Amino acid sequence: MNAATASFATAPQQVTAAPKEIRLRRARRTLELTWPDGLHSEVSCLALRKACACSNCQLAQQRGALTLIDAEVGIDRLELSGVSGLQLYFSDGHFRGLYPWGYLRDISERLA
Repeated sequence: MNAATASFATAPQQVTAAPKEIRLRRARRTLELTWPDGLHSEVSCLALRKACACSNCQLAQQRGALTLIDAEVGIDRLELSGVSGLQLYFSDGHFRGLYPWGYLRDISERLA
């Protein structure tokens, strides 16, 4: 094991706490998140759909493939995925991506 691998192996993993409150606002096509530190964010379903990090979406991005996403996309359903994040089911039929708490927090901060 080289120095880079050793430092990576011992680096602490930062864990993002789950939001205190999650609200799906279907009529407004937004997901509202209230984080333990008080940050309140409202993220559009379109922004979440565009931020999908599933393998199919990542491959399309790497290939430079144009992916058309309807601006009116919504979230039909969401499910907790254990204690690590949310599984979002979009109105365009896409449901492959898991949105871990850390990723949702990052999206929330970028769009705040």
